[in-house]
Amino acid sequence: MLITISTPNLSTEYKQLIEATFEQSTSTYVVFVGDGVYAPALNTAFFERLANTVKSTVESTAKDKPTLNLSFLSTDADTRGANLPEHINPISHKEFAAISAKNQHWIPLS
Repeated sequence: MLITISTPNLSTEYKQLIEATFEQSTSTYVVFVGDGVYAPALNTAFFERLANTVKSTVESTAKDKPTLNLSFLSTDADTRGANLPEHINPISHKEFAAISAKNQHWIPLS
């Protein structure tokens, strides 16, 4: 599942959607694009809690451990001067296209 975030402010409904997607999918990609590169800084507590959830799920004995990949378009962050946490991976447009091709279900949050 691919979720693209292009808004810096995440509503409660958006946060619930991200959590539900992670819980129901074996592989979830969240890509911050445009003004969405500010979202991790404005929603720090949410993303820290989500990262801790991922950590505890991975450490469990579940056979199909879900994965969560947090990425941002590096050109968008550079253009906006956004500083993102180290656990969020910078990607290029080419890498974003590859992720998009592998994940046909999109959820755009804007």
